Amino acid sequence: MLTLTPVERDMQRLLRSLAQAGDPADPLSACISYKAFAQRIDPHGLDPYTSRNQMHGLFPKLGHISVYEHQHGRPLLSALVVAKATGRPGDGFAELASQLGFEAAEDAEFWEHQVAQVVRFWSVDDPIMVMDSAMDQVLKELGSIKRTVRRLAAKPVEKG
Repeated sequence: MLTLTPVERDMQRLLRSLAQAGDPADPLSACISYKAFAQRIDPHGLDPYTSRNQMHGLFPKLGHISVYEHQHGRPLLSALVVAKATGRPGDGFAELASQLGFEAAEDAEFWEHQVAQVVRFWSVDDPIMVMDSAMDQVLKELGSIKRTVRRLAAKPVEKG
């Protein structure tokens, strides 16, 4: 399991607050541009990942947050951050989603569905749902460990 850096935790909190304030009937209204997001995280442009409008360092952090969310059984929070000109995420979002095993990740419908899931998940403000998603991931991992142990136990022991 990944852990988030302090900056990534701040970014995750901002994304969660955007999602919590989002309207499930209009989930795309929760989206924020890369530039506006960077300015809210680092309003003075002091950190290297946002300084002088050099936001290339922002993208890996957003990806890391989405991997973290995925590992915890939650929708991809970085879906909320989009290019101002297109209103859509960059290509890196679809690439990451494909790496995480999502099908048709390059389709606009996939992204819109992720935005809707993010807003629906975080706007209900239900701590039990958050705990359930974490528990589901723990149980999934335990199941994987159990299968591995059984597979190893079933192998014949070589005598040397």
